[in-house]
Amino acid sequence: MEKVKTVVQKKKEQEMIKEVIQKYRSKLSPSLTRITRHSEAVKKQFVPSAFEALDFGTETPFEEGKNNHGIYGLERIYEDRAVITPYFDCSAYCRYCFKKTRTLAGEAKEMSDADIEKATQFIASDPRIRTVLITGGDPFINPYLLQKVLEQVAPIPHVRNIRIGTRNILFKPETITTELAKMIASYRSINLTQPHLSRNVSIGLSINHVDELTPDVVNAYQKFIQEGVSVRGQVVLLKGINDRFQDIYNLVETFTCTGIVPYYLFHCMPVVGAKHFRTSVKKGLDILRTLSTYSGTTALQYVYVTPIGKHRISPEHHLDYVTINDHRYIRAVTPYKESDFLAFSDNISLPPLHEVNEDGYIISHYLDGYDEEEAFV
Repeated sequence: MEKVKTVVQKKKEQEMIKEVIQKYRSKLSPSLTRITRHSEAVKKQFVPSAFEALDFGTETPFEEGKNNHGIYGLERIYEDRAVITPYFDCSAYCRYCFKKTRTLAGEAKEMSDADIEKATQFIASDPRIRTVLITGGDPFINPYLLQKVLEQVAPIPHVRNIRIGTRNILFKPETITTELAKMIASYRSINLTQPHLSRNVSIGLSINHVDELTPDVVNAYQKFIQEGVSVRGQVVLLKGINDRFQDIYNLVETFTCTGIVPYYLFHCMPVVGAKHFRTSVKKGLDILRTLSTYSGTTALQYVYVTPIGKHRISPEHHLDYVTINDHRYIRAVTPYKESDFLAFSDNISLPPLHEVNEDGYIISHYLDGYDEEEAFV
């Protein structure tokens, strides 16, 4: 009887995985495939799971709070930052990706020359924008397109920081050449007499487990560091992958001793099909609290993200819980004003589950995750 039950469960699981793949594509690079053969922690991040078929989450956990001002590839929700996405595709697909319904669903579009020109004109028109984040998909898939963006963004006088977000260094480390690193570094500009007029270029590298730091990957990001381009490590907290203190400690210690600056620890967003990846926010706080007893060089900024922006939380942060439709949410007064959010993002109203207090600040409600193991449904 037990064998029959196991066969039935396996058949159901296979059917669910087939359903998942039909909706959200699967892709691994050759380099990544080699890592998954000996690392279960890495394999879980990329191999489709039956759990992705469960009814959970939103298709746009962050996108719904943004508006591109009519310009494809441009986003803005903060006063001092703008985001440019030249290319909506990746060399491999993370199953927890918050852009899952775009990238994994096959929306591999890229910005046209006209889009790039309009985006840079928009940024140039507002001197409050000091930072430009070039992200994806992954901008390193198409270095020629990335260079086009850099050529137009870098000359803008008030842009002081250019950040390039990537995971392609993990997926295809062989594509990171010395020539590419020199090209990126060429857009740095250090003004010795007036340092506040300098322009920095940095890489935001997404790495979730120490097993991802293979010799090829470490060698790849060293090329940027050797050219004076700083590399910051960004981590997503994932259940059963890196949700123990030792996992995070081993990772950030390896970051620091190989030249990566620990930057963000992101709580996994409530995107469709990601329920099995999500811990509670408190789990991340517990890890952060233990990490804070070690050297400050290992410190990560822990954040969760709602459609109106990042919510930074410290080790001693108090979480205010509320129940909405039988689900646990974290209620927080954010540092963002409604008037600013609507003006910067060009939205006409706040996203769902957000309201305004008497001082004009936005109150958010963020769907929490759970730490206990949940039975396969």
